[in-house]
This record gives sequence, structure tokens and C-alpha cells, in this order.
Amino acid sequence: MTVIATAGLSWPTRAVARSTRAMVASPHALATAAGVDVLRRGGNAVDAAIAANAVLTVVYPASCGIGGDAFWIVHDPSRVVRDSHALRTVSYNGSGRTPLGASIDRLPNGELPQRGALSVTVPGAVRSWEDVARAHGSCGLDELLAPAELYARNGCAITDVVANYAALNAAMLRADGDAARIFLPDGVPPRPGDLLCNRELGETLSAIRRHGADAFYTGAIAESIVRTLNRGGNLMTLDDLAGHRTETTVPLAIDWNGGQLLTHPPNSQGACLLLGAGMLAADGGADEPLWHHLGVEAMKRAMAIRDATFRDPAFGPTGIERELTPERLRELRGAIDPNRASTATHPPDRGGTIFLCVVDEDGMAVSLIESLYMNYGSGVVAEGTGIVLQNRGAYFSTQPGHPNAYEGGKRPLHTLSPPMFLRDGSPEIVFGTMGGDGQPQILLQILHQMVDRGLDVQRALDHPRWVYGRHTLTERPDLDPAEMVLVESRISEEIVAGLERRGHTVAALGPYENAMGHAHGIVIDRERGTLAGGSDPRADSLALGL
Repeated sequence: MTVIATAGLSWPTRAVARSTRAMVASPHALATAAGVDVLRRGGNAVDAAIAANAVLTVVYPASCGIGGDAFWIVHDPSRVVRDSHALRTVSYNGSGRTPLGASIDRLPNGELPQRGALSVTVPGAVRSWEDVARAHGSCGLDELLAPAELYARNGCAITDVVANYAALNAAMLRADGDAARIFLPDGVPPRPGDLLCNRELGETLSAIRRHGADAFYTGAIAESIVRTLNRGGNLMTLDDLAGHRTETTVPLAIDWNGGQLLTHPPNSQGACLLLGAGMLAADGGADEPLWHHLGVEAMKRAMAIRDATFRDPAFGPTGIERELTPERLRELRGAIDPNRASTATHPPDRGGTIFLCVVDEDGMAVSLIESLYMNYGSGVVAEGTGIVLQNRGAYFSTQPGHPNAYEGGKRPLHTLSPPMFLRDGSPEIVFGTMGGDGQPQILLQILHQMVDRGLDVQRALDHPRWVYGRHTLTERPDLDPAEMVLVESRISEEIVAGLERRGHTVAALGPYENAMGHAHGIVIDRERGTLAGGSDPRADSLALGL
């Protein structure tokens, strides 16, 4: 076992996964294996990503599902372009909208519940699988979803992570008959090693395999979704589902570290990573206590911009391009006091998400994040389908006139934010994480550890992390998220002392915390022709090559 030592503190880490041909990294070994099997049989990175994601919707049911949304960044070297290598890298928005008939004045007392039917927006993940596969893939959904259907029908062993999620959410699951029957089969949360079967989801996946995404968005499955939601007061219609399509977009990018750092444009919050990395581009050599202070302060400013301006771009501009200019980034950095924490607040969040990444032997790379939002999403299962429906609508504002205000036919501001780092037009780091509001914060720290400090991808993922302003994934409601930096207990005393000396309130959690995300990454070494992969020890993760 490898041991890292930093500032007098040591902790165990996994070995780096290394390969020459291709690689998959995901939060569950069965999903990684499904993706690698696709690659071994001649499929490409998009094919492998879909197969792995589909398995995760079965084996990680609290975190993701076919009732959720997906965001992609795909680098496809075969894509025909005329002017720029950047055009070979494309982003796909697989997030859904509110029902066309929705409005704030039709909500009970003008309030939007965090859970339940009213929080559900159109699920976009399944349509994105089909649309992205048609654009870049080489296999059909019939083949790619077969392993997921098998696990849904025959069952899979519940891991410690999944058992913990079920226990934390048991009261909500009991309130929905279908959810309770599937996830609490004996009326109590399952134990690690118990068998999880969702045969109705197996039937649903079989229908999608045979008839494509239309089997989800039209017909009997769509009717069940609409009927279930309408009973709970959601105005979703069959037309809302049938009309959903994946949107092809251009990634946002900044010049950074001699290359380009890319992420998904709004309605994703991905630009928060670009804002933070852009502000701190000249601070990589700062000592660790100072850098982490600057990191917290940069993310406060990035999130303030997000909360004030980000929206579904179909409903108006976000102005993010102006914020990402070198002049504006220098201005934002100049406002950070290196010796004192600022006062800033943003709403707490929850998260139930997966991230996975794939690189194939032809140079195609995929950064894919898919989610139900909070654990088990809305807590509502569409009757007879096994589909857990997301609660992305909970992220809307109910303040009229706010950029992210709840409106009909609108996509909410999304925490999902897949990144990628390119050098000379080709991917060098394919990485990402789950973690709600924590995603850009975690990603900024991973980049710092890899690029500024020179750690390999696995050690960068293992490194202790912090998040600012979140308590809801920590299982610690006593913590005030407004002005608190939460840290893993393994973090160096020097960093903690530096934060506290500058006025940050710091609270230590456990050594490896779910609240700090499940991150994964693949580094492409073009000079030597090898791949290095890392997986997060905070989940049931595996990076595996061939």
C-alpha cells in the first residue's frame, strides 16, 4: 500500500491505474467493468460511458437514475472541422424543463417543495444517451443497456455507500409505496451485502433497449410518469415529455496553464470552476495556507456571480462571457484580501450525483455527469416502472424576476458541471466529481494538487478537501453553512491554522467524507503514449484500463 506524507500527516492511497489503450473511471466497480467490456469489444468512449452510466442507474440508485439529467463534454477527434481543434470538443445539455403550464402563482402558497411531485422536471438523461450515441457512438442502446437490465432483474449486492444512503432517506422512501417496496423490501434499510432487485426498472430498460428513447418519453412509461406526477399536483403532460430534446452546445473555455480549461455553459454552474481557476491562475506557487484561503475566497465570488446571473439561456443572457475575460478575472482576484476572509453567503445544497470519464484508443474522451439531484431525487417512483424521478426543480428560485425564477418550460440552474482540460487542442486531463455546490470547489482543489503541486491523479483525488457553505451532505444539521469551511480531518494543521488566522470558521469532519465528492480522473500522456487513472476512495470507485 502506498502512503502519502504531507506536512507531517500520512494517509493510505490506492495505486494509480495505468494503461496504454483505453480507460474508464466511475464510482462503482460494476459500472467501470461494463464500460471496459464495451471498449474491449470494439466500442468507443461514448459507448462505454453510456453502458457505465446505465449500470450506475441500477447499482447507485440514490445518486443517479433514468429519471434524472445528464451533462456531457465529448472530445471526438473524428469530428470534421474547418477552423479550430476546439470544435472537436462539444458539450451536450441533457437537462429537462418544467411543465409548460408551470408558474410560481400555481405553486401552493407560492412555495416550491424540495421533494415530492412538484419538484420534478422532465428527465433528460435517457434522451441524451440516444442523441449523443447517434452523434458519436458506434453501438446501439440495445447492446449498451444490456448489463444494466441484467443487474436490475437479477439484483446486485448493496455496498456500504448505498446502504448508508438508504438509511439516511428511509423516512422519505417509506412515504412512497413503490419506493418502499423496491428500496426497503423488508420495511427496514438494507444492509451492505443485501441484494437489491428492481425488476420493474429492468422491464423499463428492456423497453428502451427495444424501442429507443421514445419508449421512455412516449407510450406506457410516459403515461405512468405523468399519471404519478399529476396525482401529486405536478402539471406535467405527455407533450412535455415527448417534446424533450438534448441540446448541443459549445463548451465555455479559458486559457489556463498553457492549455484550455473547458466546462459546460449555463444552465450548468460549470463556469464557477473557470472563474475560480482564472482568478488564481498566477497563485499556483503560493504556500498552502495562503492558496487554500484564496481558493475559498475565489469560490465565494464565483458563486455570488452564479446566484445573481445564471439561468436557462433560453430565458435570457447570463453575461458569463464578460466575467471570464482576463481583465475581469484580474479584477476579481484583486478584490481578494490575502489576509482576511470576506463575508459572503449562498444557499446550502444537497446532492445525489455520479461522475464518470472514459478515454478510448482513438483519442475520444468523455466527461459525463448524471444525477437525480438530492439522494433519491423527489422520492417519487413512477408507478410500475421502477423509475426514481429527479427533483431538479427544487433548485429554482421562487422570487419573481430572478434569473433562475420558476417558470413554465424552463431548465433550472444546474449544479452538474463536467470539465475537461485540453492542451494543443487534445484532452490532457478528463476529470470531474459529484457534490452539488461543492463540485467547482472540489475540482479547483484537484487541479491545484495535480498542476500546481505535481501530484499524480490518484494522490490528487485522495488529498484531503474542504468545501465552503455546505452542511447537507455531511449529516450534520448542527453546522451553519453560511460562513463555514468544512474540512476533512486529514487536512494539515498548518492549512487549518492559516484559514482560522484569516477569519474563516473551520469545522473538521471525518477523514474521507461523502460531502467532499466522489471524483475521478484520467490523465493522457501523449509523449509516452500512456494513460493514468484515479478513482475516489470516498465511494466504491474503480479506474480500469485495457
